[in-house]
Amino acid sequence: MRFLKDTHIDFLGKRRSAAAISLLVIAIGVVSLVANGGPRLGIDFAGGTQIVVRFAQMPQIDEVRTALQAEGLDPTIQEFESDSSELLIRTPGSPEEDAPIDAAVQAVAAGLDRLLGEVDRTGIDLNTADPDEIVSVLLASNPSGYDLTVDPDGARADYLREVDPIFQARAMAGLLTVWEQIETLGIDSAVLAVVRDNAHLGGYAVVDSQSVGPQVGQDLRSQAVQAIVWALVGMLAYISYRFEFKFAVAAVVALVHDVSIALGAFSLTGREFNLPVIAAFLTIVGYSLNDTVVIFDRIRENNSVLRKLPLYDRINTSLNQTLSRTLLTSTTTLVVVVSLFVYGGPVINDFSFALLIGVLVGTYSSLFVASPIVYVWQVRDAAKRR
Repeated sequence: MRFLKDTHIDFLGKRRSAAAISLLVIAIGVVSLVANGGPRLGIDFAGGTQIVVRFAQMPQIDEVRTALQAEGLDPTIQEFESDSSELLIRTPGSPEEDAPIDAAVQAVAAGLDRLLGEVDRTGIDLNTADPDEIVSVLLASNPSGYDLTVDPDGARADYLREVDPIFQARAMAGLLTVWEQIETLGIDSAVLAVVRDNAHLGGYAVVDSQSVGPQVGQDLRSQAVQAIVWALVGMLAYISYRFEFKFAVAAVVALVHDVSIALGAFSLTGREFNLPVIAAFLTIVGYSLNDTVVIFDRIRENNSVLRKLPLYDRINTSLNQTLSRTLLTSTTTLVVVVSLFVYGGPVINDFSFALLIGVLVGTYSSLFVASPIVYVWQVRDAAKRR
């Protein structure tokens, strides 16, 4: 399918303007990176703790930030677009030693307790506990007086049935905030008394937490850089084998160009650089190379079919002949990437942003960076032979 026919765009004639634009955009990105002290590393690379908190009534993010800063934290707080009742709280780790995740969770809990006026949060959090935790407490105190020696499994099953309404009510309400929500569920009073003595409710609950130590973050940074470098080396070897060395160098320069601009865009927009973003950058490398190889293949074909044409015209003709395919591929890819960026939510937002920049820049570099480098190289080779 071709929706552009018989185009005669002088791509090579715009190579100097394109080079100036590329250098300017990369320079802006470099200045931003230098000014910000490098890319903004996520906890995957910098180390730290990531905590997801669910609220019965969402507080103001600025109030949460102030409360956590009073506990000595320097948090980055983000609201989940897909769930307006949850906040994602990231706290950086210590560069000298691994900060225990429990300490970070306790500091967050202390700040939220003060902010929300929470008083008694001793024991198990009933908003995050699983049924087995509650049943273990009941078996330890055995308020129903079951013979645990004769039939422990039967007692466990009965206690599970007894407390099941609690978890059904929690699933309906999101969070259990007052005991009145449970007292009306028909649970045996002795069982409910044990649950009340060993568990607590509240206006918030820590539903997820994970931590990355500084040493692990440093190792991940090193591995991420190695992954990108080895990907570029592999591309260089592959294209040298399939085409010529000059084509390989042009393709790798275009890939470095794409990654540099994407990295600069992340710095300018203040986005975090983490493992999903590395995956996106490697995807950019593959996507951009695919476009470039198609164009190089057409140039090689036209070097035989149109050998009477000057090199300048052969390369321009190749670019115009593949333009329809290039734009169709980019447009259909962009439809998916834009959908991910707009509707995918905060978890994959940085990933989809990297892909969005990569698709746009990769299409541009295939037309205005890689092929012009091949042309300039071949012209200089011809001049040397003369």
